[in-house]
Amino acid sequence: MSRGFTLIEVLIAMSILSGLVFIVSMFGLDIFSFQVFLGDVFTMQQDISLTLTSMGLEIRATGPSANGSYPIESASSDSLTFYSDIDGDNVFERVRYFVSGATLKRGIIEPSGNPAVYNLADETSIDVVKNIILPPSASQPLFVYYDQNYTGSQSPLPLPIDVNKIRLIRAMVTADKTPQDPVGRIDYSSTMLIRNLRNVQ
Repeated sequence: MSRGFTLIEVLIAMSILSGLVFIVSMFGLDIFSFQVFLGDVFTMQQDISLTLTSMGLEIRATGPSANGSYPIESASSDSLTFYSDIDGDNVFERVRYFVSGATLKRGIIEPSGNPAVYNLADETSIDVVKNIILPPSASQPLFVYYDQNYTGSQSPLPLPIDVNKIRLIRAMVTADKTPQDPVGRIDYSSTMLIRNLRNVQ
């Protein structure tokens, strides 16, 4: 004689099915979260790589401003201002890399007038790398500077930086979308020689 399921059997079956659905759903969410995490990491890596490549080209081509000012205007551990012909028009723009909050920004000022003037109000800035980490969380400052005696092993120039002594700049960009968890932390660095100051004593 056939008989139907008892209420207890139905409840047990529903509990098992619900558990399986929950486990599969959590697994799917974990995979999705991991994909989002990998996407964020890839985006940060790309942003940092492109920024350091562009920065390197600009710094290596540093030269006197359109009004004859020294090629490097100011330098600190988290900002750098210099003059470089970034668009190949034989006019040196004022380029500034600086940190605002947790974002590395790049500001540009085109000179105007005769004699040339760099009006600070004319600066246009863009975000180049987000989720920047600075000391003490990062292993070193965003910028460190070396003089003409650089060999690769000596200490960088002390703060405050004497811009007249700078011949080589090392930039290390550390970024992490979740700074409380260093697992996704990214460190990229680049060492940049200023060609036009290489032989200046």
